[in-house]
Amino acid sequence: MRIAKIISTKQIVINAGQEDGIKKGDTLEIIDKFGSDPVIDPDTGESLGCLDISKGTVIVSQVYPHMAIAEAPYKTTNMYNALNPSERLIDALSGNIHIQSDLNVDPKEITGGLPQASDTPIKVGDIVIKR
Repeated sequence: MRIAKIISTKQIVINAGQEDGIKKGDTLEIIDKFGSDPVIDPDTGESLGCLDISKGTVIVSQVYPHMAIAEAPYKTTNMYNALNPSERLIDALSGNIHIQSDLNVDPKEITGGLPQASDTPIKVGDIVIKR
């Protein structure tokens, strides 16, 4: 799988979806190779491959047949550690605050958000899809 689009510092689109076994709630890790030196098996001398390093973790939030939207995870903290009110979700039962972190994306690669909801009234014959 690969990143197909960067929507914002919080959302990406990957080039795999429902037909590839991706489900809402799946945790995905964005990785980078750790150099070009392979790890060699000391017994066989066989290359075991290169080590991966993590660039970030995302959670699948919406799945399409051939692609999926994934988002930066939320971290739970108390209200005194929450800096930006627009990035908080307050859990009324526990009083905890959930803050969505930013992904470390290249700002030049952000190509825009999701389509906006239509103001057109729902009519007979409109397309309906299963999510």
